[in-house]
Amino acid sequence: MTTSAPPPPPPATSARPAAGRFAARLYRGQDDIDTVFRKLELMTSVGATIGAVEQLATADTLADDGLFAWPVMRLRAPLWWRSIGEERLEKVFGYPGVVGLVQTRALTGLGLLLPGATRAQRGVLAATMCGTAHGLHTRMGGFGLDGSDHLTFVNYAVSAAEKAFGHDPRAREMLVRFLAAQVCMAYFTSGAAKLISPVWRDGTAIPEIFRTSTFGDPLFHRAVRDRPWLAKSVAWATILGEMAFPLVLVAPRPVARGILASGTAFHLGNARFMGLNRFVWSYCSTYPALAHVSRSLGPRARAAAPAASPRSYAAAPAAAGRLLRAAATPRGAAAVTAGAGLALLAGAAVRQANRVRDARLRRDAPGELLTVAGRSVHVLPRNSAAGGPSVVFENGLAAPATQWGWVQRGLGPRTPSAAYDRPGIGWSDAAARPQGPDEAADVLAETLHALGLDPPYVLVGHSIGGLLIRTFARRHPEATGGLVFVDATHPEQFVRSPRQREALPWIRQRMTTTGLQAAFGLLRYSGRPQQMSGLPEPLGEATARIVRRPRLWRTAREELAESQRTWCSDARLPLPATDTPVAVVTAGETVRSDPLHAEFQRELALLSTVSRHDVVEEAGHESLVLDEAHAAHVVRAVEWARTRAAKGAARGAPPQAAAKDPVPDGPRGESA
Repeated sequence: MTTSAPPPPPPATSARPAAGRFAARLYRGQDDIDTVFRKLELMTSVGATIGAVEQLATADTLADDGLFAWPVMRLRAPLWWRSIGEERLEKVFGYPGVVGLVQTRALTGLGLLLPGATRAQRGVLAATMCGTAHGLHTRMGGFGLDGSDHLTFVNYAVSAAEKAFGHDPRAREMLVRFLAAQVCMAYFTSGAAKLISPVWRDGTAIPEIFRTSTFGDPLFHRAVRDRPWLAKSVAWATILGEMAFPLVLVAPRPVARGILASGTAFHLGNARFMGLNRFVWSYCSTYPALAHVSRSLGPRARAAAPAASPRSYAAAPAAAGRLLRAAATPRGAAAVTAGAGLALLAGAAVRQANRVRDARLRRDAPGELLTVAGRSVHVLPRNSAAGGPSVVFENGLAAPATQWGWVQRGLGPRTPSAAYDRPGIGWSDAAARPQGPDEAADVLAETLHALGLDPPYVLVGHSIGGLLIRTFARRHPEATGGLVFVDATHPEQFVRSPRQREALPWIRQRMTTTGLQAAFGLLRYSGRPQQMSGLPEPLGEATARIVRRPRLWRTAREELAESQRTWCSDARLPLPATDTPVAVVTAGETVRSDPLHAEFQRELALLSTVSRHDVVEEAGHESLVLDEAHAAHVVRAVEWARTRAAKGAARGAPPQAAAKDPVPDGPRGESA
């Protein structure tokens, strides 16, 4: 009796549901890497297509009278674009031509979403998405873009490049790893940026973000506003999660999957509460690439690697012994000595280059360099041989003496004046430690004596310098003829003003980041040197160079800390005389940013029974001395205080009693 063989089992695909077969056809590639890029293209194209459709729905913003009008945006276009020709650019990026560019992007995104495209077709479509992205990003002048737009461009660029190396497995693998590294770096730098931010560390950034109309959510805002512990927990969970994200590449598979799941939940939460839906598609589309790299770098890959043989372990000490024996030979000793000598020469060359740079800066320093208490002090005297009360300037935070260039130039030719740099600021030598109030007053007194300026002195202090002129006036009342506060720091402003108190950590962070920029030579591209370059020549160029020195910003941070420790408390002490002429000049922008600042400035004017108070409405905190027109208001206040100090000196009365004489009514806020 014979039996027939059982029929062969049906193919596995026949038992798969229709949806599964469609999904496999949609995203399955020729191999693992092609599948990774197919998933990348699909998810990225969903977000890009949604973005293009949203842009088409608001196409009126691209019109010539819209928010992103081409006649305005072309002013921000790269210079090389001009070689294309204005007419050609107008056809592509002007309205309505730019709408066609957006439509092309939407149709190309849809093309990548359809199944059945060949690798070559997908490469062309991905390259088209890159080109349209670059054109639209540049056309928008950088406005309205975010991290998802940049990563979308990277995704398409890597996908297009992978199609060009279809027969090179190593190149394709490197492209997957490049994409994984880009994503990990994006997460890590985002977390690091939050870590150095004081409002993220204390959690106050969370309710502030969610109270906005752009990224806000009323429900979530109420939850974190009334629960500071929850806001801080959300902030630190975000920081730690973003900075730990690169561990996905080397973590065990369950941990790696947990990190990817957490990242997906993070982006879905942002989409729900902040409206950042495109981040879901651009970032989560890279997760297959991360999983692919994790499989080759994780613990399983390391465990599967061939173990080192005992012979290889035994060979290591032998190799080390051979190296030591080779170094003991005359030729080896000569090579080691030469290497050490080259390292020493390189270090000496860097040190000498820094010395040459410092010497050149000191040689080109405007003004004079005096030796005071064994240190070099930079001073900027003007008309020092003239008689009458002398004007002495105390600089603001991280500002050299040259910041008073416009004010000094505006004073009359018979007005003796001097500005100087505190230790470590500008061209002055640094001190071993930050100056306390006593030391600061003594150094200033010795500097004025070495310069030959005679009292009485009209002391002018900008910003934090206002604290130090109060210290000097209290320690040397017989030499003080008047005080001029230029948008000066009030000794209690960081205690009484919530806005000023909240700004203090940001000021510290700015000192640190600006110092790092200076250390890497990047400060020349920031606004601070450009702001200083507006001073009268030759001060502008010299100042722009000196503020690029890292030492200035380290000293500024130390001075800020010292002001909180000792300067403010010392400045709170009462002045010995209540009739010393006091002039206060306030920047209107500072008052508008913090209404309590107006109260602080009025209190400075009340230090004396003879005072005036001017508010320069259009001036900012820095422009009050750096802008020629605004500095003219400071000049008038200085001349007012100097006139009253001169009257007292002419009568032979102590400088602090000079203002008791009747004076005519002055500008707004003056009292007598």
